[in-house]
Amino acid sequence: MPHTARLTLLLLASLLVGQPALAMAATRGVAPSTPLTQTYTWYDGEREHTVWINPALVAEFDPPVAENTSSLKRALPTARALPGKGVGMRLWQLDGTTAPAGMTRSLNASHPQGKYSPVLHDSPSASSRMRALPGNIIVYLNPAWSEAQVTAWLQTRGLIVVKKLDFGTNIYILKTDPGLAALELANTLHRSGEVVAAFPDWWQEAAMR
Repeated sequence: MPHTARLTLLLLASLLVGQPALAMAATRGVAPSTPLTQTYTWYDGEREHTVWINPALVAEFDPPVAENTSSLKRALPTARALPGKGVGMRLWQLDGTTAPAGMTRSLNASHPQGKYSPVLHDSPSASSRMRALPGNIIVYLNPAWSEAQVTAWLQTRGLIVVKKLDFGTNIYILKTDPGLAALELANTLHRSGEVVAAFPDWWQEAAMR
């Protein structure tokens, strides 16, 4: 995939734009000196990336205005809402006793009106740029495929198109659940060899300047 096309795609993949990264431990959930350890992998074409999960943060997308009506707050009363990171997203700091990956899976399954994701970082430092998974993936299919071939592939995989992107051929946003389900499906499609590229439609925090 050409470098310029990849950059364009990554920009489009950012659903929301966050605020500049903050170094204070209170906004990151863990002390900046504490290295993050649990990792996940995602792919930009053939390029492999590693992200690190923050054990104390969860992102809620399209949250209710009142914090105490959030399904997360009801499930975990000790969770604390942190300053906003962008329109349509609330960041929650957990109490350290609940694993974000398992909690967000449970919340997304039991409260489908909400959208919950673990918070991931681009390096093992909690002060590095944050990412989260509001749902959906971006997929590059074989540009030589006809519309009928694309439709047949989607039906075989049981996938739903949210939007066809117009800056290339056979590039689609596909519907997924929020959270790690989006990352896992993107990786499954990448490893299948059936697509040119597949990766989550990330929310990304603005890089530090």
